[in-house]
Amino acid sequence: MPASSFYYQLFIIIVAFAMISFIPNDFLTSKGWAVDTQEPSMASALEKGDGNLQAKVAQPQQPVPVVTVSLITDKIVNLPMDHVGRVVALQSVDLQARVEGTLEQVKFQEGGAVKAGETLFVIEQNSYLSQVKADQARVAEANAALRKAEQYRKRLESVRKGGISKTELETARADEQQAQAALDVANATLSLSKLNLDYTTIKAPISGRIGIANITKGNLVGPNSDTLARIVQMDPVRVRYSVSESHVVSVQQELKRKGISADDLGKTKEVIIPRIRLSNGTMYDLPGKIEFAANEIDANTGTLPVYAIFDNPDFLLRPGQFVNVLITSSKPETKPVVPQAAVLEDVDGPYVFVVNQNNQVQPRHITIGVALETEWAVEEGLMAGETIVISGIQKIRPGMVVETVPSKTP
Repeated sequence: MPASSFYYQLFIIIVAFAMISFIPNDFLTSKGWAVDTQEPSMASALEKGDGNLQAKVAQPQQPVPVVTVSLITDKIVNLPMDHVGRVVALQSVDLQARVEGTLEQVKFQEGGAVKAGETLFVIEQNSYLSQVKADQARVAEANAALRKAEQYRKRLESVRKGGISKTELETARADEQQAQAALDVANATLSLSKLNLDYTTIKAPISGRIGIANITKGNLVGPNSDTLARIVQMDPVRVRYSVSESHVVSVQQELKRKGISADDLGKTKEVIIPRIRLSNGTMYDLPGKIEFAANEIDANTGTLPVYAIFDNPDFLLRPGQFVNVLITSSKPETKPVVPQAAVLEDVDGPYVFVVNQNNQVQPRHITIGVALETEWAVEEGLMAGETIVISGIQKIRPGMVVETVPSKTP
């Protein structure tokens, strides 16, 4: 483009701008071309030191934290606690022959019920009967010898003084004492032979159910032979189960609130009721009673063995059987509960963040009670209907306004 043409066009543009500057503002407004000159531009505002705008530009607004919340509800806090347990016999006896001889009789039905004092086995008795008779004869002989010695001593003592020597009288007295000792030995031997005769009849020392006869009729038995049979007591039975350390603490706290000493478990029948669920899923009809707890926690498993006792009149529970022990309370109790993950702790104790009606969060200290799997029962500090933060706690500070998202977990 020639230089003269360029300068000509530039001149025209300058003249046009100059003419526009002289056009009245009313005319431009009527045409919709007017520009609002009252609002300063961002740049000019920054140049003039507009503090508010500078703050807006320098400090952009932070997003509102999003947190997950849960509505506090009341729940039954003494729900059944499920533990795996094993039935054990209160008493069990291995029957053993105490004297040697041929087993002549087996007088019970294997696997059946027996009563204390019932005859179960009989060992050949002839030799033991003969021994008793022989010992009885020795007792009679010793008795006769004692009477003779006694009569002789009395006869010597009746003789007039000076008629016998002192040595003769002392000898007579010694003979009498010796005869008495011989009689004592004979009586002891007779008692032993009678005891051995009694041992040939083996009776049930306890009531219960007897197992298989390990030695049958006609075999030679004795103190060194195998166990003849085994009896286990069936009614009542004991159930052993283990509880975690945390549950032990919870139970002790509950007992304390009920005014029951942890050492006085006999009273827990009014607070803690053990029940049994059988392997087929049905519930055992009769409730049990806590008998006692072990004196120390198993360091390997972190659990405490507990023993409960159950009546078993129908022999439905058998020693060695696995069952589920459900620990329930006689008086259901409801309290507010909170997820354990929502509970924080400082020097003043456990606390949670509560969301008010304005969506502001504030910390509140609470008193926690028993543990319910993933929740805590709350003794003080919260009420049903309040809302707490359960997730996103790391993003909030006291007094913050938050955006809440309801928990998907009921």
